[in-house]
Amino acid sequence: MQTKQPRWIQAILLYLLIANSVPGIWALFMPRDFYDSFPGFGRTWVAVDGPYNEHLIRDVGAFFVALATLCLLTLVAPRLITVRATAICLLVFNAPHLLYHLNHLHMLPMIDQVGNVVTLSMSVLLSTLLLFYRPVYERSQVLF
Repeated sequence: MQTKQPRWIQAILLYLLIANSVPGIWALFMPRDFYDSFPGFGRTWVAVDGPYNEHLIRDVGAFFVALATLCLLTLVAPRLITVRATAICLLVFNAPHLLYHLNHLHMLPMIDQVGNVVTLSMSVLLSTLLLFYRPVYERSQVLF
């Protein structure tokens, strides 16, 4: 049985859907521009970390799109197992991603260091919050 997700779960999933869709679509379909210009607004976070590799950038873009798709499916199929699976998948990616960037902040100016840490930490924090989701079921509903 499906259960309606609370607004806070929907808001987190929507944020993570957008946070993964934007870089994913950008990297998948415009890999050179993503490499040269991500995160936009005149900032550059990817190009400072090594030479351009179209294959790698497109693969990363596809991976972000896959995570965004997982978030979308979880919004559409609100079950405890989908929320937990989404949280775990996001953490498997986002925790090491954050750790890598924390160890390589020296390549960025201070404003970009702050932006990098804040945005990547948000994904880890919000994914972790999804693990605390406890739906309220009626007696007749199944727990998974």
